[in-house]
Amino acid sequence: MNLWLVTLYTLISLYLLVTWLRFFKQGTGLSAQQNLLSLLTIGIATVFWPLVIPIAYVKLLNATVSKPSKGSAEPV
Repeated sequence: MNLWLVTLYTLISLYLLVTWLRFFKQGTGLSAQQNLLSLLTIGIATVFWPLVIPIAYVKLLNATVSKPSKGSAEPV
């Protein structure tokens, strides 16, 4: 069971690392310091993705829920 979880964690981490590095390569106009900080952030996010992704998802849900839809009446 533990080997399966470690394997799953590793595969997802590698997938996320490759995806984030692809986005990073598309970014232009960054200074050397910004590049270093971006790579450091990508590394930290890859290691801690089980915490990062749920937190980001909750923030996205909160932002979506807090916006009133076009057809709804706003309270006075």
